[in-house]
Amino acid sequence: MTKTTEPNAKQSTADTKAVDKNTAVKDKPITKTRSGLGFFKALRRMFSVAILIGTISAGWLFWKDWQIQIQVIDNNSSVISSLSSAVSIAKNQSQLAISQQRQQQQTSQQLVEQIKNLQMRVNAQGLRLVELGATTRSDWLLAEAEYLARLAKQRLQTERSVKSALGLLESVDAILIQLDDPNILDVRSVVAADITRLRLTSDIDREGIYLELQALAKSVESLALTEFTQLNISIKESTETLEVEEQSVMPSFLADLASLVRVRQRQIPIEPMLHQQEEQIVRRNLYMMFEQAQVALLREEQSIYRATLLRAQNYLQRFFQSNPSNQVLYKRLEVLLGTDIVQQLPKIYKSLEAIQGLLIVREQRLFGGDEPKQVEPEQ
Repeated sequence: MTKTTEPNAKQSTADTKAVDKNTAVKDKPITKTRSGLGFFKALRRMFSVAILIGTISAGWLFWKDWQIQIQVIDNNSSVISSLSSAVSIAKNQSQLAISQQRQQQQTSQQLVEQIKNLQMRVNAQGLRLVELGATTRSDWLLAEAEYLARLAKQRLQTERSVKSALGLLESVDAILIQLDDPNILDVRSVVAADITRLRLTSDIDREGIYLELQALAKSVESLALTEFTQLNISIKESTETLEVEEQSVMPSFLADLASLVRVRQRQIPIEPMLHQQEEQIVRRNLYMMFEQAQVALLREEQSIYRATLLRAQNYLQRFFQSNPSNQVLYKRLEVLLGTDIVQQLPKIYKSLEAIQGLLIVREQRLFGGDEPKQVEPEQ
């Protein structure tokens, strides 16, 4: 039994070795595959770790840079705020400096103007001293002629009377005769032309018309109003005479009747008899009409003047008797109605301009001027 089992044992051992060989041959590629997969896994893990580390590093760097930028922005904002405050301070200082400069400029301009005014005063005083030192009799006469010419122009405009202006210009001409100047002939010709204009202008006697209207107004109280009592008395007397002389001759009767009865023609209706108070009102109204005519005369209102006098004539015919005194008053009103009360005034400013031009020429000769200045006419 023992001998048979040994060969079987040897055979089984040999089989086992063959199986192990075959198994070893089969396990070799499997081991190699498993090692390659591990390498790739390790490599992937390393790559993942590297990416994670890179990501963390990049985030940390980005966060660090962001903190730095925030710090820079904070620093810049503080710098900007400090710069803005400095700019506002500088702006305020510049505005203050500008205002001070403007005030200084205004002060300097005022000082310059004051200096100019003082210089002008000094020059005027110097010229005045030179003129006083070099003034002659002809200069005084020429200045007097200028004053009279200006006065004539003013009198003509204010008084509206030709007589006063004419007398003043004639005095100017008399003064110019005494001057010894080669240019005086031109001036005298201008003055003579103005004198001729004044002489050719009809002068309205405004004072005379005013006084006549005043005299007519005063005569209103003495005018006789229209009355009918005398006519009634004369008719009664004529009837009584007829009763007494019934047996007289017809011609004598007619003669007596003609001597007692008077017939007067009136172009307007006869007004009824007035009471005493109404008579005062009529006289007062007529008196006020003459006063209105006087006011219109002074204002040179021709239409109002004529209308007032026409009303006075109508009043005179309606309420007053047609006796000789009233007829005289009526005729004077006719004459006053035909009077023109608007004064036509000529222009006499050329005389004053000519004298002023002569004064400028003489002044430029005195101070060495070349050409005379043109004098603008006074309005």
